[in-house]
Amino acid sequence: MQVANNNIAKIQAAVHKLLVHESGVGQGFIDKVDHLVERFGDEVYPALIFTTAHLEFPKRTARKHWHEILRHWGKMCRILGREIDFRVALLDYFVHINRRIKHPKIIEIKIFQMTQQETFIDELTSLNNYRYFLNALHDEIIRAKRYHVPLTLVMMDVDDFKFYNDINGHMTGNRALRKLARILKTSVRDVDTVARFGGEEFVLICPETTKAGGFVIADRIRKRVERSVFAAEKKQPLETFTISAGVATLNIDAVTAPKLIQRADQALYRAKALGKNQVALYMEEKRDAERVIASVTGLLTTDSHAGDVCSVKNISETSLLIHFDKVVPLGSQLQLALSLPGRKTPLRCVSKVKRISELEDKNSYELGVRVIRASARDRKALHSFVNALLLKNKKRETA
Repeated sequence: MQVANNNIAKIQAAVHKLLVHESGVGQGFIDKVDHLVERFGDEVYPALIFTTAHLEFPKRTARKHWHEILRHWGKMCRILGREIDFRVALLDYFVHINRRIKHPKIIEIKIFQMTQQETFIDELTSLNNYRYFLNALHDEIIRAKRYHVPLTLVMMDVDDFKFYNDINGHMTGNRALRKLARILKTSVRDVDTVARFGGEEFVLICPETTKAGGFVIADRIRKRVERSVFAAEKKQPLETFTISAGVATLNIDAVTAPKLIQRADQALYRAKALGKNQVALYMEEKRDAERVIASVTGLLTTDSHAGDVCSVKNISETSLLIHFDKVVPLGSQLQLALSLPGRKTPLRCVSKVKRISELEDKNSYELGVRVIRASARDRKALHSFVNALLLKNKKRETA
């Protein structure tokens, strides 16, 4: 059903373009209609008649009417001794020959254009809408594969927008979305496609753009949003109006449109999980436990460092993401003593460093570690702590 709807939308767009930008006079117009029929099939005929006269017919009936209209058009041109517009002949046919229209009306082309725009333009933000985005992504994927060029998709979402709406009201929320849309419009290239995906979520198609290039574009937009002034933004949990973004690239992360959307959305979720107001790249990760944002301090002991303070940024029952101010080699085993809220004694475990990356300030590091050893009591305490955070987050999301 979705494929059929997408095809109808493409036909409507093509007919709209033909009627708005081409003269409805002469054999050239007929040839262009024939070309659309070769491309899309007989569905062009009912779209053409409905757009011009607001009459609905099945495609076989519409095709029959089209050929009758052509004959009537030629007859009118011969009687008048000059070329006339196709639309005049079509309306005259349905008023005097077929008699389907009893009270003909002249439709302003501007009104016609506005009606057609409603099919593809989001009413609130004036950005392209979800339907337009799907069509554009389909076309760009075909182009990227044909010419062997990269294509990157960016999914963006306003951080804590439900909270913003609840505190400030939906009218203020709508104004914020319109302002964000203006920022997006002025932050992209002419070849890029920006659209409202739904709610407070937006999407950006970046042709001929690598994953690294997509990250640069997304982060530039993120910074512009963060620097902009939005109404009542100080009430937000981050004390400013921010967005998070996820980036995925065709042929690296996915080969089809649905999968590419899914990968970008997963990267967006990762950006949220890492603390929001940031951009995350899609990475193939296999996790056996759900992670949750945390703010826990502790002491970290290695072979070369004893009892140094570290902070945990997110946590699951099997792994942790730690910020630390010293270099730790990959594969190192760490002794951790974490200070959990409500617990008198530290939670102790042995972990192994699986990933390390240097942070922007060049003086601290992000360690991805996996718990490899802990007492039954400490594992139970970790399980309870993580589940409490998960439950708290879910209650906040559904509140």
